[in-house]
Amino acid sequence: VLDDAQMKELAEIAGRLAMDVLIEVHDGEELERVLPLDLLLVGINNRNLRTFETSLQTSLDLLAMIPAGRIVVTESGIHTINDVALMRRNNINTFLVGEAFMTADEPGEKLRDLFF
Repeated sequence: VLDDAQMKELAEIAGRLAMDVLIEVHDGEELERVLPLDLLLVGINNRNLRTFETSLQTSLDLLAMIPAGRIVVTESGIHTINDVALMRRNNINTFLVGEAFMTADEPGEKLRDLFF
């Protein structure tokens, strides 16, 4: 885990290299550490890393703390078109989907099921 100074330094290096930075948070405390970096992208992981359970409510709860103009990436827990619709209704339009594709017999069909 990086301390605040390390996060800032690495974000600045990435900026000089014309790279975007996506820092993942799991809770409000982590989000409060990341917000001062003024990054365009903020990833919210919906998976509890202790229990491995997912809750889309995590993204919805933390969204209220994120200033306008940031791109929120909701990560983990997206399994159905209803999950995608819930996020879109709350202006979250960027998704990191892994498990749903990895466990699908036909990942391409799963992609269509989720987004089309």
